[in-house]
Amino acid sequence: MPFQDHMLLWNHAALRVLDVRHAVIEPGGRLRSYRLPANVFLFAPRGKARVLLDGTEYAADKCFVCHAGKGAYLDVVQVTEAFEYFMVYYNAVLTLPCRRELVRLYKESSPFQLQYGLTPQYPIPLFNTIEQMDREWQQGGPLQKFRVKGLFHQFVYELLGQLQAQGGQTARPNAAAQAVRYIDEHYAEPITLHSLAALFHCSVRQLQRLFKARLQMGPMDYLIEVRMQKAQAMLRHTDASLPHIAESVGYTDSYYFSRMFKKYTGVSPLHFKERARPAAGTRRLNPSRLSRFPIGAGRPRLYSRIDDENHYQYKDGGITPMYKNFIAMPTVGFMLALLLLLGACSSAATSSAGAGGGGASQVAPQSAASGSADSQGAAKLSSPVTIKHMKGEVTLERRPEKTAVLDAQFVDQLIALNEKPAGTVITTADKEQFPDYLSDKLGDVKVLGTKDEPNLEAIIAMEPDFIICTEFQEKIYDSLVKIAPTIMMDRNEDWRDSLTTLGKMFGKEKEAEKVRNDYDQKVGKLKAELTAKLNGQTVALIRPRDNNIRLHTTTHRTASILYKDLGLTPPKQAVNDKDTSMMITLEALTEVNADHMFFLTDDQFQRLAEQFQSTAVWKNLKAVKENHVYPVNATLWIGYYGPIAMNMVVDQIAKAFNVELKL
Repeated sequence: MPFQDHMLLWNHAALRVLDVRHAVIEPGGRLRSYRLPANVFLFAPRGKARVLLDGTEYAADKCFVCHAGKGAYLDVVQVTEAFEYFMVYYNAVLTLPCRRELVRLYKESSPFQLQYGLTPQYPIPLFNTIEQMDREWQQGGPLQKFRVKGLFHQFVYELLGQLQAQGGQTARPNAAAQAVRYIDEHYAEPITLHSLAALFHCSVRQLQRLFKARLQMGPMDYLIEVRMQKAQAMLRHTDASLPHIAESVGYTDSYYFSRMFKKYTGVSPLHFKERARPAAGTRRLNPSRLSRFPIGAGRPRLYSRIDDENHYQYKDGGITPMYKNFIAMPTVGFMLALLLLLGACSSAATSSAGAGGGGASQVAPQSAASGSADSQGAAKLSSPVTIKHMKGEVTLERRPEKTAVLDAQFVDQLIALNEKPAGTVITTADKEQFPDYLSDKLGDVKVLGTKDEPNLEAIIAMEPDFIICTEFQEKIYDSLVKIAPTIMMDRNEDWRDSLTTLGKMFGKEKEAEKVRNDYDQKVGKLKAELTAKLNGQTVALIRPRDNNIRLHTTTHRTASILYKDLGLTPPKQAVNDKDTSMMITLEALTEVNADHMFFLTDDQFQRLAEQFQSTAVWKNLKAVKENHVYPVNATLWIGYYGPIAMNMVVDQIAKAFNVELKL
């Protein structure tokens, strides 16, 4: 950038000092990967170290000054003499109105984002000015801060004069390098392509181009690679549950995380863990062979905060997982041991039941309850039924009579078959234990904890004769099979297929088939009505989560009711055959611009939903202006994925579009 243009923009900018800091790094110390929260001048009057701005290295010996823009990464390493430094944080904006040429220069090459470092030829004027700025700033009064503003102009004037005299070279920041380091450190946070581009002051297209030139992949591909590598490490080296691992690498929806993990590695998280951590005495496979990308040594690096001012320090060693450790209470272990001891002394029929761990077959034993029913000819199945599941297979000779369900969505399916579980876990998104539509049928059902943290003690106490779990309970599966025969079902399977499996287990295959046929008939009639009424108008399914909007795609299991079962038209952003949802900002919702929106809410994110609805952006959406936004309960639409809930969803869709269903 020509120096005259440089000065032109400085002359027309409104400058504001945000903070002044003074610190010393002792020999052997370091400042690593500090992402600048604002534009910064750094002045070091003494010391010897290596200073890096986005990887560009400068030698600081006795006296050094540098500048970098917001978002740049600062490192101070190899400190051999005490490194004293001042940092002045500032903001600069063009004052309007101004000439178009100035606006163009500002957008194309802002001097406030340029990076440079030099040994000043005349350090004393700079030192005197910045030291006085620090003293005035520490007093904190409005008059002193006004004085700091004047001193800042003086400091910039002196520095730019020396920079010009020395023919100092400036460099534009490398947005790709900055984004890589940002992703390495913030991969667990919500990150979008637009937010990255805005963070590093470039367009989306420019960031993608720079990224591909540097890493031969796009920014979001790199984010997924980092997240999946972290997840693989946790699966190999920790006993964290799947939901906790998903959350710790940036996915609040473990269902979506599982799909992404399988897409990346070719296997599910559960199978990856089994391959990576085989039983004792078996040959260990190399987990990195499961991934499309090799796991490079030392990349990405982990950093942790060293103070409350956003400084970062490199943290050697392994991953610090962000999850709660599962702790088995002593009483649970005692009860489980007691149960196993009693089981060893039971009848020969009971002792023939296999433990079934790790994919072995199981045979459901005859419990006291089932034995009594069998004497009346009610519990015995017409013929033994073998159910294949995620851990192997189980053979049933009698229908389960006292079932523990560890994923609430299967409660809906059992009730649809007129089968009530003896115990179930509950959801946590809403205040009530059970949704209204099931509460009258679950009055005496025992609560067994939550899907993420089942209560083993409660499960043992209810003495089930059968347990239904999913991959969410993989961590405690070995304990579950010691309590009762257990099947691990895929919670992401279509509810119609799961219902068929449950129908076989309980001897109610005809009932399951009728439920499916009734649903197909219902949606078939509604589809014809809506096709004629909406005539191609777009319909979106959205949910406020984590300060953003989750847009559910055509692949999502509930959204498929809208798009597959009912044939409604999705916005183009929601058409996706790989990912079930995407996180977008509220502002990006204007680009979706759907004619109709189903707005998923629950108690957990109700406040966020209200905040969004109070904004001008929300009020200016087409669907909002035309009163085409339909609030619906997220737990019903997503949590209880079974025929009763799905029929209610279809009813709510019909009501939203003023269509009367006549069956």
